[in-house]
Amino acid sequence: MYELNRVRLYSIGPAGARYADTVLDLRGVGEPVADPAPQQIGLFGEDTDGPVRRPAPAGVLFLENGGGKSVLLKLIFSVMLPGHRNTLGGASAGVLRKFLLSDDCGHVALEWQHTVTGELIVVGKVSEWRGRQVSSDPRKFAETWYSFRPGPGLTLDSLPVAERVSLAGDQKARGRRRTMKGFRDALTEAGKAHPHLDLVFEDGHDRWTEHLGELGLDPELFRYQREMNADEGEAAGLFAVKQDKDFTDLLLRAVTDTRDTDGLADLVHGFAAKLGLRAELTAERDFTAGSLDLLERIVDATTAREAVREAHRTAERRARRLAHALTSRAAAERDRAEDLAIEVAAAASAVTAAESDRTRHSLIADELTHRHATLSLAAATAEAAALRRELIDARTLHSAWQAAEAVLRQRAAADRVARVAAAIREAELDAAPALAARARAATALARALEAAAAAAEARADTEEQRASELQEDGGKAQSAATEAATAAQKARSEAEHLRQRLAEVEQETEAAVEAGFIDADGDVDPARAALHAADVEKAAAAALAQARTAAEASAARLREAAAATSRAELAAERAGDARKAAAQSLAAEQRTAALLATEQRLADLLSLTPYQEDAEEDAGFLTPAVLDRNAEYLRELLDEAIATAERTLFDLRTAAADDSRILAALGDGGLLPPGPDVLATVEYLAEHGIPALPGWRYLAQSVDPTDHEAILAARPELVDGVVVTDPSSLERAREALQAAALLPRSTVAVGAAASLIAPITDEPAFFLVPPNPAMHDESAADGERRELRARAAAREEHIRELAGRLGADRALAARLASWHASCPPGTLAELAAAAEAAREHAEQAAAALATLRADHDEAETDHAAAASAHEEHREAAQRARRRADALSGLAFRLRERANWARRQRELAEDAAECDRRQAVCAERARTCDEDRRAAQRAADDARRTVRALRAERAEIPAAEQADEPAEQTAPAALPALREAYRAASQLYEKVGVGADLRAEQARAEGDEAAAAAELDRLTNKVRTRAEELLGSPDGADGPARQAAAARAEELVATIEARSATASEQLGRLRGEAERSAPADGEAHTELPEELVPTDPEHAQTLLRTATSRLAECREAVDAARTAHADLQRTFDTAQSAAADFDELAGQLRDGLREQQEDDGQPVEPYLGSLPEARNASTDARRGLRTAAGELSSAELAVRDASDALVRHANAARYEAVRTPARQQIRELPASALPEHAAAWAAAFAPRLRVLTDELAQLEKNRGSIVDRLRGLVESSLTTLRAAQRLSRLPEGLGEWSGQEFLRIRFEDPDHATLVERLGEVIDEATRAAVKKNSDLRRDGMSLLLRGVAAAIGPKGVSVEILKPDAVLRAERVGVGQMSDVFSGGQLLTAAIALYCTMAALRANDRGQSQLRHAGTLFLDNPIGRANATYLLELQRAVADALGVQLIYTTGLFDTTALAEFPLVIRLRNDADLRAGLKYISVEEHLRPGLPTPQDPDGPTIHGEITATRMFKRPAEVPAQP
Repeated sequence: MYELNRVRLYSIGPAGARYADTVLDLRGVGEPVADPAPQQIGLFGEDTDGPVRRPAPAGVLFLENGGGKSVLLKLIFSVMLPGHRNTLGGASAGVLRKFLLSDDCGHVALEWQHTVTGELIVVGKVSEWRGRQVSSDPRKFAETWYSFRPGPGLTLDSLPVAERVSLAGDQKARGRRRTMKGFRDALTEAGKAHPHLDLVFEDGHDRWTEHLGELGLDPELFRYQREMNADEGEAAGLFAVKQDKDFTDLLLRAVTDTRDTDGLADLVHGFAAKLGLRAELTAERDFTAGSLDLLERIVDATTAREAVREAHRTAERRARRLAHALTSRAAAERDRAEDLAIEVAAAASAVTAAESDRTRHSLIADELTHRHATLSLAAATAEAAALRRELIDARTLHSAWQAAEAVLRQRAAADRVARVAAAIREAELDAAPALAARARAATALARALEAAAAAAEARADTEEQRASELQEDGGKAQSAATEAATAAQKARSEAEHLRQRLAEVEQETEAAVEAGFIDADGDVDPARAALHAADVEKAAAAALAQARTAAEASAARLREAAAATSRAELAAERAGDARKAAAQSLAAEQRTAALLATEQRLADLLSLTPYQEDAEEDAGFLTPAVLDRNAEYLRELLDEAIATAERTLFDLRTAAADDSRILAALGDGGLLPPGPDVLATVEYLAEHGIPALPGWRYLAQSVDPTDHEAILAARPELVDGVVVTDPSSLERAREALQAAALLPRSTVAVGAAASLIAPITDEPAFFLVPPNPAMHDESAADGERRELRARAAAREEHIRELAGRLGADRALAARLASWHASCPPGTLAELAAAAEAAREHAEQAAAALATLRADHDEAETDHAAAASAHEEHREAAQRARRRADALSGLAFRLRERANWARRQRELAEDAAECDRRQAVCAERARTCDEDRRAAQRAADDARRTVRALRAERAEIPAAEQADEPAEQTAPAALPALREAYRAASQLYEKVGVGADLRAEQARAEGDEAAAAAELDRLTNKVRTRAEELLGSPDGADGPARQAAAARAEELVATIEARSATASEQLGRLRGEAERSAPADGEAHTELPEELVPTDPEHAQTLLRTATSRLAECREAVDAARTAHADLQRTFDTAQSAAADFDELAGQLRDGLREQQEDDGQPVEPYLGSLPEARNASTDARRGLRTAAGELSSAELAVRDASDALVRHANAARYEAVRTPARQQIRELPASALPEHAAAWAAAFAPRLRVLTDELAQLEKNRGSIVDRLRGLVESSLTTLRAAQRLSRLPEGLGEWSGQEFLRIRFEDPDHATLVERLGEVIDEATRAAVKKNSDLRRDGMSLLLRGVAAAIGPKGVSVEILKPDAVLRAERVGVGQMSDVFSGGQLLTAAIALYCTMAALRANDRGQSQLRHAGTLFLDNPIGRANATYLLELQRAVADALGVQLIYTTGLFDTTALAEFPLVIRLRNDADLRAGLKYISVEEHLRPGLPTPQDPDGPTIHGEITATRMFKRPAEVPAQP
């Protein structure tokens, strides 16, 4: 691969940006060449110094905006991308012509250097105006391209653009500018002198493009660079795609070699016509195959229908016999039902009597229940009233004890007030009265204490005695509760035992029901069930004997039918073999004849239609019969056609040879060169500096095409001679030619241009043979050339077609002769007659065999049914015996079940009564215990009071007591006496102190007032009771009063609890009384004297007895109802059985198609049970339905097959099938199709084989095309993967290091899926091409891209790229989102990276991946869009990694951005005021210094000074004096 080394522009450019002779030098900046070739010697033999280096990997061409940067790129691109339509920037087609002045011969030369060897190659373009005049006619703008390898004799610097080249080293051409012809001649001479230059000239665009590719310069890359430079700084436009698929299409278009896709397109075009008809052939093949299958299905369905009809008749006979037996059994069941009706009436009377007795006992039980509830309610009411009274007394006692302290305080305060007042009155007396008063108070207190102690002791004795009595009562109640609990537990244990026995009976009953011994829908007596089982056993034995007799008879019939069937099968097989042999012989001959009859060529010779399935001779088809009759005539016609084709083919080939000669004369393009004598003359004149042109060339370039014919007719000698363009040089030319002695072998006329184009005055006396238009008119030559080529192509196609038809006719004639020899006339008719006779015989044998097989099947079915019935009856008898044995033990337990249930209920009631009695006794014991504890506490309190009172009595000194007789006055309260004694003692101590007494009096009066106010808040009853209690022993002291108050409070709580319980019990009893009360009247019924209760306990006893009696009556009613239900059920069963047997017989008769009258003979009734009869009837009806269904199905199958055949023929996808057989199928009614099915099936088979063979060959061709496309698609997918791999970035880019800049993801299809999808693409393309009559040879790339899209599948392709940013984060963005997400600089950088990847991919695809170079990228002013340092560094890194040389132009002198490039070429545009032009020149090349190579013989250098800084001290200024 090459890199741009230098650019030289000479005498070219518009007036504002001219290049006089400018060289852009990019050399010597890159790395040394890896494998340099032998260095080329300089022009004067000097050697180059130092290693050969590559040009700058990146460079900037700096020129101010508007100075001509775009002009430079347009000129460079005109070399690599020829053609005015390919002008850079989307400019108009004539923009390049504006870059050339009238006297210019413009040159653009590019020197490229190989990246590995360093070899140089120069490619260039030279252009000028013909006649040195600017014209709007593009044909007068001449341009040519050339290439050579620089070396001794010719380099870029020594290009002969002028007559003299400067050798002073300034690389400037001196002297007069050479014309294009002079330049070409100079190069040609240099090429002849130095063959190693490999000089090549090309005038055509296509040839030049091919030549660039051969040199290793990829011009296609410049086509994409042209799009990237469409606008200044808008390089991202090339990759501005909306979808990821568009990017992959762009990538594949850029990389894929069009020669491969063109080859694919040619291949598809070659088979497009046949592949386009693939759908029609497939439709006909599918129609034929489907029709053949449906016809065979109709034939098979018709055969099966006849067999099913015979089976249906057999099922009807079996069902009719069963219907007669069921009718006889129904009559017997009706007789039995009449006898059972009498027994049912007697059982109903018994049920009525039992229900009457149960009703009477139920009323007695209800009345006893009401009486018991009423008596219990009265007793509970009395008890509740007593508790309420006790509660009132207890609450009063509690309140009195609470008020005792207040009464005591009032008494003490009043007594103290009286004593203080008396003391004050006697204050002045002596202390004797106070002492006497104290003595009297002590005496009264001592006597009161003694009396209170005696009373408390008596009360304690009383309470202790009461507690003993309560304890005895509580023990008796507890014993009674224990006895009641024991009795209840015993009753529960016995009841649980009975419950278990009843459960066991239920389990045995359920087991009997599950075993089928007892019906689940009724309570059947086991004894009756056992008797019924015996009857069933006897009936089963009788049925067994009858079934055994029937089985023996059916076995004999089965043996006879088997023998007859065997004989018929042997006869049918022999007839079938004969039919098959005859059919095979006929089919073989007809198949051969049908294959020949399907040939279109034979049908055309007879003016008939080729043979098709079901084709008729009258419809104008070439049938095998017609072919048989006209075989000799067809052979003669074929011989004549072969002879005619051979003659025509000879004539066509002769005409093709003539056209080839004419095309060779016209050439490939442009103008044909004149004769060699003329060319030698022109060259000789040019060597002597005489401007001259061949007459033909001058005529084409300088004369109006409309005047060509006139000039040719008037001056043919000068047109075919030499024209001297400078009239003043004509004499010089004569002298030079006369002196040259060229001695041409033809006449060569030499004249001035004016002589050629001078006006024509008279008609010439001669005429001219029409010359080749390619000598002077390119457009006429091109038209003639195209016409001849089109005619030659059409003739070639005709020749190929005729040759193919000739070969086909020869092969067809040989096949026809061979068939006619092996099958003489009349053979087909004889074979058809023999086959028909064999078919009829085989059908008769098959019909007889079907009848005998039906009889055999019926006999076998009857025998199997009889054996099955015998086995079923034997098993039924065994089940009946097991049933009777199992029910015999269950019968006794079921009879005892009622007694066990009644006893269980009685035990439950006893347990409930015992529980109630236990609860009452327990409550009574608890109450006695509570009362006992209360009495014991009271006794204990009284004893404590006695001890306290006597202790207090002992504390009173005897000296303080007066020996006075007790006064018969009302006893004072003990607290009052205490207070009186205390007051007397205090008064005695305070006698004589008046102030103290007055103060004491005031306090005593205040206390009295407060106590009186507190007493006023109490009721009189409470106050009176409190005064009484204070006189009792419990009121003797404070602890006694507190204890008494606590006892009173506890008593209140106890009585309240008892009262609540009593109220609850009262409410419950009241509810029971209301519920058990009669709805109307005073009593449910009148009770006998012995049943009238006196108290609740008596009522409870009578109620238990009545309940037991009522349970017995209910059991009697249930027993009577059970008996009645059993009889009724038996009666209903008999009636139902009679109806069911009649219904079953009726159902069987309804299922029969033909009803037959009864012949009057007695019929044995059906001996089985009703379920067996139902099963037999169900089996018979199922057999009938099955047979009828099979018959209907068989008929439906025939109809469905016929309808399917009609639908198949009417299907829309077969509209393209135009065979007569399809038309007949569509027109005939469906019911008539089975008659023709066999014949049509035999006729369709040969055509199906022919179509299958044709489609197989077509599929083979299609498979080869698909394989070719698959290879290209797989290669394209590999290319996409390689694009991702090649985009891997180098190290040193942060997170981007080693990352793949481009990521392409898609699903790889498996081989089968890929082939299927590509086949659809080929089919669609060929269908569209045939439909539109388009040429597929021009659309190979589109076909490949459609194949790639189909291979990837519906999910498509995903393309992501790294988003450039300052920190180089590994963030990926979809390629379709670049314009939305990226900034302008990021978008440009991404576009550059994508282009580099694309270029590297093209190099990789062309086998140049090892060179690591992918060409040069020119961009117009990208720095104006992306001047950030990190973006430029990223661009450089990607380009270096992928081997792309970057050449930028810019008008911005951004030093930071330009510092990123190793080379900057500064250009300047200076004005030439005299000429009114502006010229562009190189001002300077800015490139970094290169390190000097180290001397191998010198010392080793370990460091290097890269920069220095100098400081200059300023001069000292002398001091001024």
